[in-house]
Amino acid sequence: MENRITLRHLEAFRAIMVRRTVTGAAEMLDVTQPVVTRLIAEFEERIAIPLFERTKGRLVPTPEATLLFEDVHQSLMGIERIASASTNIKSLRLPRLEIAAAPSMALSFLPRAIASYTTEHPDTLVALHTHSTSTVIDMVQGGRCDLGFAMRNTRNGRYGNSELLLSAKMVGIVPVHHRLATREVLHPEDFDGERFVSLAPLMESRTRIDALMLARGVQRRTNVETQLSSAVVKLVEAGAGIGLVEPLTASAYTGNALKFIPFEPEVTVDYSIVISPRMSSTLILKPFIDNARREIRKMLPAHLIV
Repeated sequence: MENRITLRHLEAFRAIMVRRTVTGAAEMLDVTQPVVTRLIAEFEERIAIPLFERTKGRLVPTPEATLLFEDVHQSLMGIERIASASTNIKSLRLPRLEIAAAPSMALSFLPRAIASYTTEHPDTLVALHTHSTSTVIDMVQGGRCDLGFAMRNTRNGRYGNSELLLSAKMVGIVPVHHRLATREVLHPEDFDGERFVSLAPLMESRTRIDALMLARGVQRRTNVETQLSSAVVKLVEAGAGIGLVEPLTASAYTGNALKFIPFEPEVTVDYSIVISPRMSSTLILKPFIDNARREIRKMLPAHLIV
């Protein structure tokens, strides 16, 4: 039993990854610094993987630690969910709705949908988790949440019980003083020779954009990539190039340094809901899905909805 990994080892690892110092981790766990140091040393020994480099009194995560962190975090979330569920049962509390969402959805229409829902259902606790689309789908299929809001085509049935909220057109994004800022519509050829801020490889939208540009013989200078549409906006605003973004992120922009311009031929994105097989209560789900469908349509201009 001496070599077993305990819950306390995982909690100490997560605390170090979040706070990045032994002092911060000790405060987070409400223990002494020597306890955290001992737990981390034991954890590294028992999994036989170096997790941190000791540099000037700080613990710098190794690449292995970064890879392990997501799994440890998800495992602890599952344990915390069990603890929360047991508390709810003991106190006879009404249902808890666990939602996972891609960032562009979690930070745009979902807060309004949640606010409306909790006003109408004040005894239901809504928990919102923000993750990449692939992680959202994994969480739903693994039973770690009830509803997933993902930017992916779910109409092929690969993801089980799912619904399409809507499809919408991506838009071009350029600084207001850029030579293309006065255009009413952007085409692939307009991007030829331009510095381009791209979505990360293997993302569905990235694949379609690259295929379109290749088919038109357009040569962009892509020297910045990111997995977040909101980061594309910030990078273009900072002068890193121009780009294409999904319309929810464009609609959420409140600054005056950028122009969002329709793009043709249209490149569409699907905003979908994936429903956990464990969730059978339509009394909880249907009102929330109705709120989400209403709020996303409020955010997007009609000309961008397919």
